[in-house]
Amino acid sequence: MVKPEFDVVIIGGGPSGLSAAWELRDKNILVLEKSHRLGGRLYSVSRGDYWLNLGGHLFPPPGSHMRNILHSIGLDIIKIPGNKFAIYWGGKVYKPKMVSALPLTMPMTLRERFALATKGMRILKAVKGWQKAMAPVYGESNQRRRARVASYLSDKSFREFMGPLPKRLEALFQSAARRAAAEMEDQHAGVGVSLFGAVWAGKGDAMALNLNGGSGRFGEVMMELLGDRVRYDATVKSVSKTGDLVTVVYETDGREHSVTAAEVVVAVPAYQASDMVRDIPDDVRQTLISVQYGPFPTMGIITDEPGPMPYDDIYAITTPDASFDMFFNHANPLRTGPRKPGGSLMVYSGGTPAREMLKLTDDEIRDRYLADIYKMFPQLQGHVKETIVQRWVPGNTYRPAGFNFAPMLAYCERNDVNIHFAGDYFAEIGNMEIATGSGHEAARRARVHLMSQAQKKTQLSIVERDRIATAGQVKENV
Repeated sequence: MVKPEFDVVIIGGGPSGLSAAWELRDKNILVLEKSHRLGGRLYSVSRGDYWLNLGGHLFPPPGSHMRNILHSIGLDIIKIPGNKFAIYWGGKVYKPKMVSALPLTMPMTLRERFALATKGMRILKAVKGWQKAMAPVYGESNQRRRARVASYLSDKSFREFMGPLPKRLEALFQSAARRAAAEMEDQHAGVGVSLFGAVWAGKGDAMALNLNGGSGRFGEVMMELLGDRVRYDATVKSVSKTGDLVTVVYETDGREHSVTAAEVVVAVPAYQASDMVRDIPDDVRQTLISVQYGPFPTMGIITDEPGPMPYDDIYAITTPDASFDMFFNHANPLRTGPRKPGGSLMVYSGGTPAREMLKLTDDEIRDRYLADIYKMFPQLQGHVKETIVQRWVPGNTYRPAGFNFAPMLAYCERNDVNIHFAGDYFAEIGNMEIATGSGHEAARRARVHLMSQAQKKTQLSIVERDRIATAGQVKENV
């Protein structure tokens, strides 16, 4: 029997692939990463006391897969004390202490006020249902739980769930929904509700933490820990079965290479996985092809203001009147003592506006974003020290109404496969905990299959040894 070069080859060095690699670090593994770094959309750049966050930045609570990994590699999280549901409305930023106060805080017509109150109550009620669906069920696997949560309000679009809205409220809710990198009509209702659940749930906030030093620290530390077990700038061309093994063909520096593994974990965007993996059932391939992604641009900003700013006590602002959909103050978690000069901000666009924005050059994106930032906070003029525009394509994943993930779920529950899938597309909307959780589960399946194959080899060896011994005894007797 041919021995593989690696126990497991992991394709993709984002949170999902890194979670799988960390779970399998006691094995002979190889990580193939297409870019020059690890971390995927967890990307930040250090700048003295601050950092530019350019991608994912909201981290999950204790007990999550991501937090367990962070703890094991010596990284710390910091709480976000600032307001997370502020709104830029009619040229002014409103930051009520409670979500329920929004209809009373912002200047509106009576019709708008009534609509915001009724639609807000509908969302809050749905958020409670989503929280109930999120609760673990005894004996249920993480995969089954995730699939059950993903089915919550999945039969209708978020647009259908919300119903007709006055024009200005339409812009407000559309801007908030674009955190999924999709329009309200493109995402199912459970996706939209989960977005609000992350910040409207009071003490039940699902994601209210940052990584100290910036999100990119996760990938940076993993680069140090995994060392030469990672090959960078490696573009995987194909993944195919070769007898009991899997052959992975990849290209780097213009040269093609081939390696064999007992198991492979494919932790890349779904449509890329469908292109590279050859030996999977047709319904699984079609599921991968059908996964939706929304691209989005972000811009990180380093400022050098000498003193307090009006947004110091705010973390996130929904901005329906701007060229971007969200404004984040990433220095907010650091405002725990005397206020240091300078700060770090981030803005991004989602959905249809994002696609239009990505047609522009980086300089054009920067200028449009800064023009609206200065309208929101004129005090910033003359204090923007550095900007970085980051383009995320494919971007975030989301599920449309009626999406069927059952074929992939059934495939993952099989015990006779050695090509395993993982990624943030394993839930109704992508985030780092979904990515790391699915990576962990794929790694566990690979480990179990490795053990099963080893046991079979041991049994075959015993049978062969007994056969030889028996044959020798017969010959001796003769």
